[in-house]
Amino acid sequence: MISSCSKKSRLIELHQSGRFMALPLKERKAFRLFSLLILGHLVLISLQVPRSEDGTLFKQAFLAVLTPLQAAMSGMSREISGFWNNYLLWRDIREQNQKLRDEVFYLRQENILLKTVLQRLGEEAEIRERLKNLSSSLIVAAVVGSDAANIYKSIVINRGEKHKIKADMVVLDPQGNLVGRVINPVLAWTSRVQLITDDTSGVGAVTTGKGVSGVLRGDGHGRCYLDYVLVSSAEINVGEEVVTSGFDGIYPAGIPLGRVLAVSREGTLFRKIIIEPFFQLNGLVQVGVLAFDLKKF
Repeated sequence: MISSCSKKSRLIELHQSGRFMALPLKERKAFRLFSLLILGHLVLISLQVPRSEDGTLFKQAFLAVLTPLQAAMSGMSREISGFWNNYLLWRDIREQNQKLRDEVFYLRQENILLKTVLQRLGEEAEIRERLKNLSSSLIVAAVVGSDAANIYKSIVINRGEKHKIKADMVVLDPQGNLVGRVINPVLAWTSRVQLITDDTSGVGAVTTGKGVSGVLRGDGHGRCYLDYVLVSSAEINVGEEVVTSGFDGIYPAGIPLGRVLAVSREGTLFRKIIIEPFFQLNGLVQVGVLAFDLKKF
């Protein structure tokens, strides 16, 4: 034992005197191992030394690292919880707003249709009988596309055969103005609507002033013409409104079409009348499809 201690003392003296590197490799390895063991022993002792009532130095160091992490995780959890609650609240509000918009759309359309019907019906009993199923006969649809070649020709809506949509059904905007009619082919989940601004469309029309009749035709650029109005017909004033006449067999009478923008003479037989349509394609996101024949209503 004495020999071992003297040997260790000799190694320490050699290291302090700078003669450590001159030792054999085996003795240098033994010295390094001895130094590491002493250092590890001192560290273990220091970790067990009580520093306060809170525990050992190791425990204090562990808590010093863990506490900020716990605080950060707790704050993150509160942020995530608050974000999720706000998202759920926002989603509920959005759904409620959509329901309210749909209800307003239905009520506005019903009001317009009722005015049209009341103009033709006189008996209260007959009116009540015919209005029973009016609310369920209006299909609300969203605009999901337009004609790739010319946006004023047609639009695509997200309702089709699965929703009982058929060709020639009348399509109105949220204000009750005529947008156009459903045309073939009608697909299962979508359908195409020919706009009144399409240059191949034709709508029987009449002015609200002196009842001058004609055919409303689109110009393909967002406006319309009132064709086949004779020069000899009654006076038509700028600003006068034009509505459907019902003579075309597709559109029922009394639906608002547009307003007279300009009147001029085209040749010797007909007038050239430019109409500004009431419906606005820009911003048109929702339409109503009449799922019944208003002419027979």
